[in-house]
Amino acid sequence: MKSLTLAAGVASLAIPLSAGQSAVITVGGPLSRICYESALTHDDRRSALEGCTRALQEEGLAPRDRAATLVNRGIIKMYQGKDVDADADFDAALAMNRNLADAWLNKGFLRIRNGDGREALPLLQEGISRSPERQALAIFARGVAYEQMGEFTAAYKDLKRAHDLEPRWGLPREYLARYQVVSR
Repeated sequence: MKSLTLAAGVASLAIPLSAGQSAVITVGGPLSRICYESALTHDDRRSALEGCTRALQEEGLAPRDRAATLVNRGIIKMYQGKDVDADADFDAALAMNRNLADAWLNKGFLRIRNGDGREALPLLQEGISRSPERQALAIFARGVAYEQMGEFTAAYKDLKRAHDLEPRWGLPREYLARYQVVSR
């Protein structure tokens, strides 16, 4: 079975929660597919979480698909405000597949959401180094982490790069509008 990494969107003032998660598609069984779709559509209902758990318990998932399903379940837990449990799912996914960019990125998104850009930065760097499907999302998140750290030049550069990579995506443009570039 194969997995294809797909990014969902970004959303919060630090990073809007709906914009910050990267769901991972799995080619496992129907429950793991529903789990992916739930993460992608920001479904935070208990039934979505239960579907992911059932996929992990009942479907014979290949290791990569199992790791992807853990990431997707972690995303749903983030939407439910279960940050510690979400982080545990991301860690479990990374224990199975250290190269899963979306697990690193979602760990970083979780820290950004909690206002801890300094802790998010190395996690985001790990995700970026693994060539995520939606590079603009990862770079945008790194820009927000830099902004939270007060490193505004680095933040601006990343926000600009994210905008250049996905010019139709409005969130980088919104963040860039808060900056004023002054020649010295």
